[in-house]
Amino acid sequence: MKLFKKIISDVKYVSKLTGTHNKKLIIAKAVIFSQICAFFDIMIILLFAAILTGSYNLDNVLSPIIEFVLDYKIILPLIVFFRFYFIYLQNIMLKTLELEVRENINVFLLKEVFDKRNYSIADGFFYLNVLSGHISYFYSNLTNFINSVLQVIAFSVYLVISDIRTVVTFGLGALVLVYPTKILLKKARGYMHESYQFNQQSNQEVQRIIENMFLIKLLKKDKEEIKSYHDTFREYSSTTLKNHKYGAINSFLPSFTTMFVFSALMTVGSVAKAITLDFIGVTLRLFQSLGAITNSINQIINSHVHMEKFNEMEKNKISVHKNNFVPENLPKKYAIKIEDLSFKYFNSDEYIFENINLEIAKNTHTIITGPNGSGKSTLLGLIAGVFYSQKGKVYANNKKFGYIGATPMIFTGSLKENILYGNDGTWSDKEILDYLKLFQIFKEESNYDLEKNIDNKSLSSGQMQKIAFVRALLSEPDILILDESTANLDDASRKLIFELLSNKKVTIINSTHDPENFENVDNHLKIEIVDEQRKLFIN
Repeated sequence: MKLFKKIISDVKYVSKLTGTHNKKLIIAKAVIFSQICAFFDIMIILLFAAILTGSYNLDNVLSPIIEFVLDYKIILPLIVFFRFYFIYLQNIMLKTLELEVRENINVFLLKEVFDKRNYSIADGFFYLNVLSGHISYFYSNLTNFINSVLQVIAFSVYLVISDIRTVVTFGLGALVLVYPTKILLKKARGYMHESYQFNQQSNQEVQRIIENMFLIKLLKKDKEEIKSYHDTFREYSSTTLKNHKYGAINSFLPSFTTMFVFSALMTVGSVAKAITLDFIGVTLRLFQSLGAITNSINQIINSHVHMEKFNEMEKNKISVHKNNFVPENLPKKYAIKIEDLSFKYFNSDEYIFENINLEIAKNTHTIITGPNGSGKSTLLGLIAGVFYSQKGKVYANNKKFGYIGATPMIFTGSLKENILYGNDGTWSDKEILDYLKLFQIFKEESNYDLEKNIDNKSLSSGQMQKIAFVRALLSEPDILILDESTANLDDASRKLIFELLSNKKVTIINSTHDPENFENVDNHLKIEIVDEQRKLFIN
């Protein structure tokens, strides 16, 4: 009962967030169509039995309809047709609902990622691509559960009317199934929880591998990384398979029990004569629906494991403080000031930074160094307001940030669209081309065509970084954030870029593994891990 109340509570919360219109109406229609199908099932079974045996029970409540159809047998194929037509309508309705719910959840999640700003890449990817799918599938499972319950009631009512004594016998048998069903559901939920954890872990490993592919290859650690990922995914597959096994047993158990009992009874002549063909058919459909109920419950519980994780985002709303990033509220001499900052990612108990203090003067060049995983990129994100700290404040004296990473954003589109992405200034084609030629991005003159389509496959790493610098310079930022942004540039290009930047009033905050490649550096900020805590040291 406690789990049932928790599921209801979580469903209400998620339903409120999805914003899907007419969910209750769609589910109600699907349920009505399902009950129409159940009625058609009973009719088809009775008609087939009557046609095969040449007789039917005149006391049956449906005997007038049976008699009418037997007189006009052409109606029977129509009943079969409409039975499957209503199943088709129900199926399309539920799939449409599932897709609409997933669409709304994905949009909501993407807004949360942008708004809360403390999700890692792996978490963001997992929520958008895995979690939302399981949650959207919940509504189909819920509808199937309601359908199956009502079908069981419909079949049971018919059987009670037709043969109460035999129904009582099978009813007692059904009660015996309650205990093993409960045990199997508990086991399945436990394995689904483990499956969720291993799935999330595998996503985190993929993120780490992709982000550090170059280094992993150089250090020849690729086999170890592949083995680690393989082991994690094997655990995910194992727990998912165990969950599926228990769910499968649960769904087959009622039908298996029924057929096994029927087969045993058929060996007793007197009992076999007492059981009618239509009773067998309806009873099999009844226990098939019981199997569908247990299967739906198992799927609902599986989905709820993911729904619980989704609802942790509600807690995240409390832990995120937008007011901890304060733009344009500093004395003119400062570009950035950080006071007693502490930050950790969502869903993590470990703080990346604790009680950090930092001041960066305006129009200076600060480089940031530190080992892999020390939090250089995270610190840049905090400085730029991409992440919000849990404690402390970041003050930024600027109107516009610029950013260039190791892998610049280049999308499929024209060269001009890529250059002016996010730029609300007015630049002539000549001014843009002058910058491109100054950076010597292309060797052939014919390539300096602003309408030429480009993507991240048609350009080298160096060309993409140069285009990103042109984009940043044209946006005229007050503070320029660089994150390994010159790793693929030659010395001449790097020198040219920083000569151009030195003539502009811009504060440069530059994360790099190669501090010796930069001249005219005003500050050197080192991140070191001391006693498992990150410390900032300024030279």
